[in-house]
Amino acid sequence: MESISIRCGSCRRLLCKTAERAIAGVVEIKCPRCGTINSLRPTSPQPERQPERPEKDKDACTGSSITPTPSPG
Repeated sequence: MESISIRCGSCRRLLCKTAERAIAGVVEIKCPRCGTINSLRPTSPQPERQPERPEKDKDACTGSSITPTPSPG
């Protein structure tokens, strides 16, 4: 596994080294050199979006075989 270097956003001091996907939640690290609070958030892959189907196909996929009948009136 490759390690990732986490550096301060202001002064670029090395704050820690970690493995990929090792951070599970939000982590804040205060830089000992400049005092900046650095917030780290885990990266997650973006889900692939399914292409939208045209409106006529959406109705066909509902599985409903009941057709509406006009009400007597």
